[in-house]
Amino acid sequence: MKTIADVITELTAAAEEVSTLSEGEKLRLLGHAYVTIKEGWELVGEPTRLQESAEAMDLIQAGGIPLHLYDDEMKAILLEAVKVIWQIEKAMSVKEAEASPKHVR
Repeated sequence: MKTIADVITELTAAAEEVSTLSEGEKLRLLGHAYVTIKEGWELVGEPTRLQESAEAMDLIQAGGIPLHLYDDEMKAILLEAVKVIWQIEKAMSVKEAEASPKHVR
């Protein structure tokens, strides 16, 4: 299983090399980004954030038509997904910090 950092690295690298990606690889990356965002918001306890996310809607729309995306559009969508995944990672860190017991001296 990939960590959030692994996903961010993969998507960032793909965005930089988007012109070399096959359409199948583009579709796989879009799907992976969407699932990561969906599951992340669920883990944070904010599943409605997915429907409110313009980035997630871009991923859904792009997933149906990767053949029709220009490289710069695909790159922008992947980098948007990276931003959202970073937000989720930060939200998870805050949630974990709040849940951990406080040590009293």
